[in-house]
Amino acid sequence: MAVVAILYGAWYQEIMHAIKITVPKHDKQINFMVVHNVLVSRCLPLTIMAAIVFLVFLPDVIEILQHALSVLGEMGVKSYRKYDSVRTAFCLVVFVSFIIAMHLCRLTRALMEVRRKLK
Repeated sequence: MAVVAILYGAWYQEIMHAIKITVPKHDKQINFMVVHNVLVSRCLPLTIMAAIVFLVFLPDVIEILQHALSVLGEMGVKSYRKYDSVRTAFCLVVFVSFIIAMHLCRLTRALMEVRRKLK
């Protein structure tokens, strides 16, 4: 997740710049290559990495949530005594990786649309 977050921060401006490229009437090749390179070398690999991070840890999050719900069902309000900040933080990190993956999917689609217009 840390690698995805660092690369996301480092490449975000470049990705946004490529999305905002205007489609000229003539000589589209240079802009096409810029958008294509950002898509293939930045956005798409980052999207795949973020999705993999989310999917790898999703079963653990499901188990943690099932356990939390069973403890809540057994103990009711007193279940706060079983609170585990590490498990909660883990779930939060996985949730953030899901949000980043979804955002990167949107950016990837936007870049593909710009690339399509430049063809």
